Amino acid sequence: MAIAGFSLHDGLVPDQRGRATPRGVWTLALVASLAVSTWTLAPVRAADATDAPSRPVESLTVSLPEEIFGNSSAGTGPLVAIDAATAYAAGRGLVGVTVIDRRAGATVDNGVGAHTAMGSASVVKVLLAEELLHRASVGQIQLGPSEYARIETMLVNSDDPAASSLYSQFGDVSLIVSAITRHELKESSPPVDPRYWGNTKISAHDVATLYDHVLDGSLPAAEREYLFGLLASLAPVASDGFGQLFGLAGLGPAEHSAVKQGWMCCLDGVRNVHSSAVLGPDERYVVVILTQYPPALPWEYGRTTTTEVARLVLAGLAL
Repeated sequence: MAIAGFSLHDGLVPDQRGRATPRGVWTLALVASLAVSTWTLAPVRAADATDAPSRPVESLTVSLPEEIFGNSSAGTGPLVAIDAATAYAAGRGLVGVTVIDRRAGATVDNGVGAHTAMGSASVVKVLLAEELLHRASVGQIQLGPSEYARIETMLVNSDDPAASSLYSQFGDVSLIVSAITRHELKESSPPVDPRYWGNTKISAHDVATLYDHVLDGSLPAAEREYLFGLLASLAPVASDGFGQLFGLAGLGPAEHSAVKQGWMCCLDGVRNVHSSAVLGPDERYVVVILTQYPPALPWEYGRTTTTEVARLVLAGLAL
């Protein structure tokens, strides 16, 4: 169906066919007296001068205390550096990147982009699944074989009809509102039109926070393992035929990885392609990459952006 000429993918919005995957958040501070290393994150710029208008933002300079870099004898390793990914992303439209190193208890991001809300597309399916599993675990709802089958196809195949069926059955937008509130996702908001779950607004920071909370126990162990087991079983091709092997799932098989992808067009007149994952031994890292760019550019532009940002981020992780 069509409304106002929009074609939204992976969020069960009009004409959709596309699809759009942490101990507490550590705040970077300017600690002059303890600082031993400083770097500058490049300002975010538009895709290319010929592709879109520029989006200059202030440079972010961060000074870090020595202990944040970790101690190899303690096994924490150094803080993740995303300088290269940040520099590349600055030339690819609006890109949000957040990385949590759960072992070190530290978070890094690329500044404004990481805290800017974008259309969620299918990344919100993780939020929906987690809320359903939470409600079932505390006895608020009952999930049977049919519901579990729909949760599985919703996540593994990023299936929109399965998501819409669960959404309608268990409270519509209240699922999203409750999850956003419970996880204190301050940069996210439910869809303006509650019929369309894919129009939920999320930030890279908030998606990383969600994963971190789940890993820290927002769900009982069995439900948590079930959820991440499904995310680790990503189908190469989604239910609608859109290939899912891009971004954090586009660099070959990665051990211990659980991924959720997302894509849609054209909420707010933009195209979105997202990639999010939990990866590494003992689920050490949470990585979230959200992108937004003009709809005149093809899907491949977003897939290329997320995949290259993922490559540059993963190069600095202890995988």
